[in-house]
Amino acid sequence: MKQDDELEQLLAKLKWLRLPGMGRALRALLDKASAENLSTQDVLSRLCDEEKASRMKSAIDAKVKGARFPEINTVDGFNFDFCPVRKKLKARYLALHDVSFLDKGINPLFIGSPGTGKTYLSRALAWRVCQANRRVVFVSAARMLNELHGAELHGSLDRVLRRYVKADLLCIDDFAVLGMDAAQAKLAFQVISERYDHRRSTCITTNRIFKDWPKVFPDALNAQVIAERLTERCERFIMDGKGFRDPRE
Repeated sequence: MKQDDELEQLLAKLKWLRLPGMGRALRALLDKASAENLSTQDVLSRLCDEEKASRMKSAIDAKVKGARFPEINTVDGFNFDFCPVRKKLKARYLALHDVSFLDKGINPLFIGSPGTGKTYLSRALAWRVCQANRRVVFVSAARMLNELHGAELHGSLDRVLRRYVKADLLCIDDFAVLGMDAAQAKLAFQVISERYDHRRSTCITTNRIFKDWPKVFPDALNAQVIAERLTERCERFIMDGKGFRDPRE
């Protein structure tokens, strides 16, 4: 009984110290230590491993939640064998999943017709970046520009802009698809330019090739500069194969 009381006191201390990983593993690990004659150092080392794993999981869960994915997509659900275009891009795309492109400020650009898997691949890449415990924002172009415009009207632009500029990876879905007014174009330019200046990776999906962007932006020069800043350091995926409207894509 005394041993049980001491264990409960120890668990209470771990809870107070905010060490949930250790707390969850303690009982089983003490039983194992007794059965396998583990040393005190072994027990402490394994407890630390459990706490480290617990904190990493909590951090990653927070990154996924903060990304605000409309749904989770993972690369194992994508059919690369569906058409030759997908097969051709597979190796280059999977190479991005080591997430080293973030440190180089490379922009993954998915360009092509609707239904070819652009959004799916961008979400899967963004999810992988979250698993590396890096900060991600996934947002449609319309939502981002509306949010920024509303913040500007209410005097909170700097705070809202910071979320889009500071993320390790910003994924903008359906960029340069809908026409922009002058205010929206200015905000789009500000986001892309500030991320470019800090060499932060920006991922976009779009069904418009770059030469058609002046149809969307009120100022052709604005469209050109944004396109140049996105493409200066980029990995470009032209997805002009067959459309495939799977429920997961």
